[in-house]
Amino acid sequence: MQNFAYPPTPQNVLPEKLQPSAAFKKQVAKVIVSIVWFFAVYLLLVVGAVLLAVGCCYLGVLIIAAMPKLITLLAGLGLMAVGVSVIFFLIKFIFSVSKNENPNRVQITEQEQPELFAFIRQLSKETNTAFPKKIFVSPDVNACVFYNSSFWSMFFPVRKNLEIGFGLVNSINISELKAVIAHEFGHFSQRSMKLGSFTYNVNRIIYNMLYENTGYGTFLNSWASIDGVLSFFAAITIKIAEGIQYILRQMYKLINKNYMSLSREMEFHADAVAASVAGGNNVISGLSRIEVAAGCYNTAVDNADELLKQKRCSANIFDNQLAVFRNMANRYKLPVRQGLPEVSFEFVHSFSKSRINYKDQWASHPELAERKAHLDKLDIQVLPDETSAWVVFNNTMQLQEQLTQNLYRNIKNGEAMEKMDSGAYAEWYENKNELYRLPEVYNGYYDSRFVELKDLEVDDAMNTRSLPSLEQLFTTEKAALNSFINNNERDLQIVKAIKEKQIDVNSFDFDGQKFSATDCDQVIAQLEQEITSQKQELQQADKQAYCFFYGYNVQVKADYASFNQASEKYQAYITDANAVINCIQPFYYGQLQLEQINGLISELKNKHELRLKARLKELMEEGIINKEQHSDLHNDVQVFLEKFYHYFMANEFQNDELNKLRQITVEVAGVLYDYKFAAYKKMLEAQLAYYNALSQNSLHNVA
Repeated sequence: MQNFAYPPTPQNVLPEKLQPSAAFKKQVAKVIVSIVWFFAVYLLLVVGAVLLAVGCCYLGVLIIAAMPKLITLLAGLGLMAVGVSVIFFLIKFIFSVSKNENPNRVQITEQEQPELFAFIRQLSKETNTAFPKKIFVSPDVNACVFYNSSFWSMFFPVRKNLEIGFGLVNSINISELKAVIAHEFGHFSQRSMKLGSFTYNVNRIIYNMLYENTGYGTFLNSWASIDGVLSFFAAITIKIAEGIQYILRQMYKLINKNYMSLSREMEFHADAVAASVAGGNNVISGLSRIEVAAGCYNTAVDNADELLKQKRCSANIFDNQLAVFRNMANRYKLPVRQGLPEVSFEFVHSFSKSRINYKDQWASHPELAERKAHLDKLDIQVLPDETSAWVVFNNTMQLQEQLTQNLYRNIKNGEAMEKMDSGAYAEWYENKNELYRLPEVYNGYYDSRFVELKDLEVDDAMNTRSLPSLEQLFTTEKAALNSFINNNERDLQIVKAIKEKQIDVNSFDFDGQKFSATDCDQVIAQLEQEITSQKQELQQADKQAYCFFYGYNVQVKADYASFNQASEKYQAYITDANAVINCIQPFYYGQLQLEQINGLISELKNKHELRLKARLKELMEEGIINKEQHSDLHNDVQVFLEKFYHYFMANEFQNDELNKLRQITVEVAGVLYDYKFAAYKKMLEAQLAYYNALSQNSLHNVA
């Protein structure tokens, strides 16, 4: 009897459900053909290089023997070097090793984690996969199988390592953990993975020849610098290498495009393997929960960066991730089971509104909807074990805190930091969210945007109280308008990128209909028309809401005017701030002539800095930047206003001054955004208060 937690396995799974599909076999054939074609071309290049080397060496010896002088000696050696260098260019990849490294990984042993190892050993048997060589944990929301690869790993088996991200474990139940790891093992329970490894190495070889040639270039430059004669032959070698690169670049596109199509089919097959041992329902629920949990983990990490500026650090980043996860569940009213929010596929899919579907050569992973459709067809289900995935780990708190400390490894030793426990972080995060939370009665209508109302006439407002309730003003459909506009604008950018060949595809789907890349104008016109119409509809709804509230209290107009003033102040600052950032940005890129530098410094000092300082002084006087709320920034701005910055002196950039200028400019923009949002929130709360007050009075009068 097993003494470790292990979720149930589906019974009586038909073997044919795990057979590779016809599409899978078709893509395998394409990849094999492209690999064979690559090696044929590559062998021809090697044969040509060998013949070139033999010819160059023979001619080099003849030249030196016929006229033994220094110049002929250099010419002969240069000619021989051309042949040898070309061969070296073609075979240098044999000696390189590609290491899969993650500095946040921590290796664990069976002695430390016996139940986890037993869990993985049982899963290895069920998926018919070799037990991993080593097992690591990391802070990421991810699980992967990895290994270091070289030229020789194409021909000799390499044992794989397993990495399990604690951000993943923290977000799923044990059935979903089984499904996720089974998916990774599923890749290696199919013969195609050998082909996948082979193709990966072929691609890496070509990539190395195309892009990773710093050492080779240094070698050519070093012997070219010895003498002008040798530099001539080095130039010839470079031209030959460029010709080889051009040929291989075409091969790279062909192989990678075919492999990425195969990779999609491999994902489907790995999902099938995972479903056969963990249930397709648990595969999808796990993927859905992971998709949301990844964003929550990123939020926790971003917050950790923000807290560092306040000399505060988190004791456990994974507790923070859960706090964000549960906060999100509360916001969207998601049920919580066994401490984890339930995240359905429908919930995740409700945020995926893109109408464009394109599969270019890099699109290796199918969309979640495609994976669900594939798993639904297999119809392999098993009841989930909703126990936390942490159940198979020992000393979880110690490991979580160790990985958290690794995230802070760049903090200087001895630097005083206040540690926040999970309760303190959850309170801090809730308070931060409260600053940006708008009344629920608006149904999200005002979220993620700012209302812009211009030229509203009071007389018009007085005659438009025709809507009987808030519910009719703030419907789900109206609340979704802004989201539709944003999604359509993103889709518009995608189609424009396809038209301009920034995305290399021949066709794409729009609303389920296939379009050629030459038909982009038709889709662009439709999207632009929809965006214009939706913006007009949203603006009309904004005016309608304004008029509705104005009917309850004329103070609404003054509240909107106050918000507009805050918005104009923010926009005016952003204009000046962008001018500063754009002016100093070239300094960070380098390769500027002294005359260009002096011109930009003059423009910065005599124009942009003067305007920025005037804005900052005004913000200080108005108390928008104040000691109570922005202590460090207040001091930085005060010093900046009083001090004379040179930015460039004695032909050297004053990096401390430039960095301080950038820091102040960006941080003040954040303060002004908060100022603008506070005015926005106050306006929306005020108009609701007017309505509620009048409504209460009406009810009181009726009573």
